[in-house]
Amino acid sequence: MGVQGAINGRWGRGRIRFASTPADPIWGMRREMMSPSFATRTDQLWAVYCK
Repeated sequence: MGVQGAINGRWGRGRIRFASTPADPIWGMRREMMSPSFATRTDQLWAVYCK
């Protein structure tokens, strides 16, 4: 992981990747579900608790 990070840091993100990762993934974040104020409304942030 360190070598991969160093190569991608030097020559650009995504220059090398694992063979199981597609070059052009068909999945992505569903933007229609995102709040228009996702960066400014702290009351809309999720809370995660670990025990």
